[in-house]
Amino acid sequence: MSPVNSQVIDATRQANNLTIRQGAPLSMANTYMAAANSIGLIMSNAALVQQGTQQIAQASVAVTCALIVAKGSQPPKS
Repeated sequence: MSPVNSQVIDATRQANNLTIRQGAPLSMANTYMAAANSIGLIMSNAALVQQGTQQIAQASVAVTCALIVAKGSQPPKS
């Protein structure tokens, strides 16, 4: 077998060490990004739900007003 150049061994070790050192920070960064994305989706969903409930409230007020107008001002029954 031919001897391996020491520079090749050193470069390989440095690449391996870099990969090992960057593993934990990159995994935490991915975790934070996933959490931020999830929170963004939750906030978007909450806004959509709030808009839907507002539309329901407006529709119920409109129906109530329509019933009041349809009933008119009839004198009370005695």
